Amino acid sequence: MSGHNKWSGIKHRKAAQDSKKAKIYAKMGKLIQLEAMHGGSLELNPGLATAVSNARSAWVPKNVIEKAIAKWSGADKWENLEEIFYEWYGPAGVAMYIKCITSNKNRSASNVRAILTKFGWNMGQAGSVSWQFTQKWVIYTDWLVERKKEKGKDVENIFPLPEDYEDILLEIDVEDYEMTDEGLRIETSRENLINVTKFLEENNYHIKSSELDYIPENFVELSEDDERKMMRIIDALEDDDDVDSIYHNAG
Repeated sequence: MSGHNKWSGIKHRKAAQDSKKAKIYAKMGKLIQLEAMHGGSLELNPGLATAVSNARSAWVPKNVIEKAIAKWSGADKWENLEEIFYEWYGPAGVAMYIKCITSNKNRSASNVRAILTKFGWNMGQAGSVSWQFTQKWVIYTDWLVERKKEKGKDVENIFPLPEDYEDILLEIDVEDYEMTDEGLRIETSRENLINVTKFLEENNYHIKSSELDYIPENFVELSEDDERKMMRIIDALEDDDDVDSIYHNAG
């Protein structure tokens, strides 16, 4: 059902690739704090609930999650964080949309500019890149979990995803799906996110992650040399602590 190519659906997230737990915890903490600014209740703030769920899936300890939420309250006098997007153009018209979570937007802008200008990229005007991407909620599920009590203890049994998962997905309003190395990838709208999540949980699907993604409308093919340069740029951006996500339309 999916028309994505080899780059499709790949959001180059530092947390998924960084082997150092400290960086993973710090990144997840910033995401939780950012969402908690809109309300500290998991029941009333779906964005915070999603950030906490993703942190738990990444094995972030409970005390780290609670501390991140507490920082929002001002109890720890934590700096305010902002979500900033930068828009850039590269070779062959490749568009890159970079999301930073930062306490110093001047620092973030300077760091991103230094990396991309080194490779000959050009900064775009506000809106010159973002219009090429559509916001979608993306859910990854990797197995089924059956929970029950055995001898007074809670037990979880794990099973592979069913072969008839396509028939099951027809029962809910998903916009796209595909099987990937990370599991079953499902795209849905913000309006339908709660319904899809509830359906999956009620049918014992383990939700690995759920997050807002930016899907390119069209893709640009790159030469092998430009692909190598693209990966070097992504690696350099990922090394910056303020860079949270990188979206692009390289084909």
